[in-house]
Amino acid sequence: MRVAPVSRGLLVILAIAAIFLGGCRSQSSRFYTLSSIPEDQVISRKSPAQNAIIGIGPVKLADYLDQSMLVTRTSDNQAVKAQFDRWVGSFKDNFTNVLADNIGVLLPTEQIYLYPWRTTVPIDYQVVLDVIRCDGRLGDAAWLEARWSIFKGPGKKLIKTYRSNIREPVSGADYAALVAAQSRTLAQLSQDIAGAIQGAGKD
Repeated sequence: MRVAPVSRGLLVILAIAAIFLGGCRSQSSRFYTLSSIPEDQVISRKSPAQNAIIGIGPVKLADYLDQSMLVTRTSDNQAVKAQFDRWVGSFKDNFTNVLADNIGVLLPTEQIYLYPWRTTVPIDYQVVLDVIRCDGRLGDAAWLEARWSIFKGPGKKLIKTYRSNIREPVSGADYAALVAAQSRTLAQLSQDIAGAIQGAGKD
């Protein structure tokens, strides 16, 4: 039985496909996470809110942030999703946990609870956030915009409502430098919130 020869056209197509697939395999995803404020960088001071019981949440993120891919801005009105650069897990969980760690170090307190917590937990201060923006431009800056409120005691007395608009320069042109700058914006937001809680503790 005679086997028909493979046409040159088919060989060319197979060669192109092999090159394309090989190129796809060579590009692997990179994963990132926000980082907390190192404890050794925080100056220890006596705080009126020291050892307070803090509740973090609810935390609401803008819809475009609720995904695994990193988002950057190419202009004020245009955003781009990274193809191979992703958050290592849930960005919302990462953001909320780092915020909680930062506030715990800044106050300081070990008694941090994430929303939802049991109704029997005697929360001293509750932090509610609405994150409007958390992105940046490669090689330029990272931005964090958030509205947040502090409530005090079981009666949830409103202490402060504020809008933070934070910008941090990026020290390099890659995504690692951008995420490091985003961590610094979150550190600044944490300092703003911790300061408001400390101020409420003096009342």
